[in-house]
Formats: sequence, structure tokens, C-alpha cells
Amino acid sequence: MSNYARLSRKRKRFHALTGSTLEEFHALLPAFRTSFLKHMELYTLEGKERRKRRYVDYCNSPLPMIEDKLMFILMYLRKATTQDIFGEVYRMPQPVANKWIHILHPCLNQALAAVGEKPARSAQDLRSTPEKGQLFFQDGTERPIQRPKNQEIQATFYSDKKKRHCIKNNVLVNQQAKIILLTPTCEGKKHDKKIADETGLVLPDGSSLC
Repeated sequence: MSNYARLSRKRKRFHALTGSTLEEFHALLPAFRTSFLKHMELYTLEGKERRKRRYVDYCNSPLPMIEDKLMFILMYLRKATTQDIFGEVYRMPQPVANKWIHILHPCLNQALAAVGEKPARSAQDLRSTPEKGQLFFQDGTERPIQRPKNQEIQATFYSDKKKRHCIKNNVLVNQQAKIILLTPTCEGKKHDKKIADETGLVLPDGSSLC
């Protein structure tokens, strides 16, 4: 039984692991399938240009169905764990996990863009959105990283707030709990307020920020 077939029977656990409800997952799945198949028409699993044989899932693939592939990349991004640990969960060595992550992550971004769910990455893109007169929420997010060996770099990525080395982004969320802006990733020591100032955010007319 595939991981998707097993976990999709447990709705709460599925939501906790992927960050998506089953309904949201299946709404995204067709666009993700299209993006993945388009990629595999052009490239092999090793990233080389495809010349002859078309892509088919091999019989002992750790990700046998397109549902498994989407769940795999959603879980990886949701949990932000190391590739070694994640590979162990899916019973694949770290290099294989790395290969799949690099294939599936761009496919996920393309699928999110296709269904209108990909956050803007700059304030300029956000200004073109039609939402007006809404309430918005802004906060900083931090993702832990392995402590750099270089001491100067350590200081750059160390967050006094969380007492750990990390990278961070600010997110802007609308009143429907949808992330509409994700700022560029920056070093952990940078304050949320400074990130917000550098973003140059201008909200739509009649809107307010909490």
C-alpha cells in the first residue's frame, strides 16, 4: 500500500502532515499532474534531457502514484526536516530523496500558480491583486538550519528571538487565512520589522494591517 493510500484514510493526520485537507489536495492534484508530466516529457529523473524513452513509474518506485508524489513534497515542505530523516520515512536513501525534491518542488510551484494559490514574492506583484478593503495579517516565520561552521556566518544566521540558526521570511495573510505574500528568504538575524520595511508593502485601498 502506498503512503497516500494509507494516510488518506486518516483525514486529521493527513492534514497535519501535509498542511492540506483532502479536498484542497485533490483540487491541486490535476495541475500538479500536468506540471509533473510536462517536466518528465523533457527530462529524465537524473535531470538530463530526455531523448528516447518516455517516462513511466518504475515498479518499485517509492512514489508509485502521482498522489504519493504530491504528498511527498507537501510533507517535506510542511515539516522542514533533513533529507536523511525524510528519506528514511519514505524508505529511500538521501540522494534519492534529494533527487525527488528537486524534481517535485518546481512542479508544485507551477501547479500552485496554475490554480491561483501561489503567493506573490514581491510587493509589486501584490499591488496588482484585486483585493481591496480587507483586513490583513503580517508575521515572520523562521526555519531552522544546521549551524554554519564559519563563525561570521553563524552570527548572520543566528536569531536572538528563537535562540537558533535559521532563515526567515515574512508572510502576509488575508482574512480568508490565505498567504498572499511571501517575502524573499533572508538571514535569521534580520528583524521582522526590517524585512517589512525593505519589502515596501503598500496595501490595497481601504485595507488595514494587523
